[in-house]
Amino acid sequence: MRRKVMGEWDAKAAFLNVPDDGWSFVGFANALPCHPSEAEGIARYLHRKKLIWLSMRQGHGRVFPTTMRPGRGRPKALGIEQAPLMDPSLAGFLTQAHPTFLKIRLLLGTDPGGAWNEHQAAKAEIRYAIAVEATKLMTLCRTFAKKHPAIPVTALRDALWLDRPHTMPVIAETQPDLTPAGSEPVVEQPKGRQRLSRNLTDEERMMAYVEAAGATGIAAYEIANKGKIARDRVTIIGEMFENMGVIRSAVVRTSDRGRKGTRYFMAKHGEPLIGEGGRLILS
Repeated sequence: MRRKVMGEWDAKAAFLNVPDDGWSFVGFANALPCHPSEAEGIARYLHRKKLIWLSMRQGHGRVFPTTMRPGRGRPKALGIEQAPLMDPSLAGFLTQAHPTFLKIRLLLGTDPGGAWNEHQAAKAEIRYAIAVEATKLMTLCRTFAKKHPAIPVTALRDALWLDRPHTMPVIAETQPDLTPAGSEPVVEQPKGRQRLSRNLTDEERMMAYVEAAGATGIAAYEIANKGKIARDRVTIIGEMFENMGVIRSAVVRTSDRGRKGTRYFMAKHGEPLIGEGGRLILS
């Protein structure tokens, strides 16, 4: 009786189209169809009849077509080429950017916490240092985009946010073009500054330099060198504009070990923030 029941599968097996990579017992049961509990017994029977080839390995069976039966062992897996998930050049770019990400994470770890007015100088230092690292990352992005014009800018931004989702929001605060919805950001910035007219007076020339310097201000010696203005003349003009309330001046240093010197700022930027030892805090 059992032989008759098993013989019914001979005809059904003739119509099976077993894939080259085989079936598990569950897939074999669905294809026949039969109950999964009967799949192994039927597979062994059809294997003896040489209608399929059954491979057992570590208690797990797999059904293959008889044409795939090798001299020994289970057929080798078919070689399937899988496209890389990310462009190799993009992956290399992320490797270059990792030191910058690490510095920013370390800087964030030094934040003393609390309200801004509780640790104003320390928080301003950290913010400035992060802005510097964010600018370095933007420079890397521009260089990469110039060398690989075929890679869309959106792919570059997506790679950055996928790789560092917790750090990129901090970078985007000072580099808005790197936000996910940013514009085409990484175009090369125009180099060089606009030349001042030779017909400007000393006062107009000095004001142009102070205004162009922005919130970071400009040192008196820089104005004297760039504008070809005598140093004592710079001091006189600076006192005049400061009395008018147009600019502010402060004797500061821009590094921990640098020399102190007079620096001018536009009044619209507010009072310059000076830290311990006369160090200018760039916010």
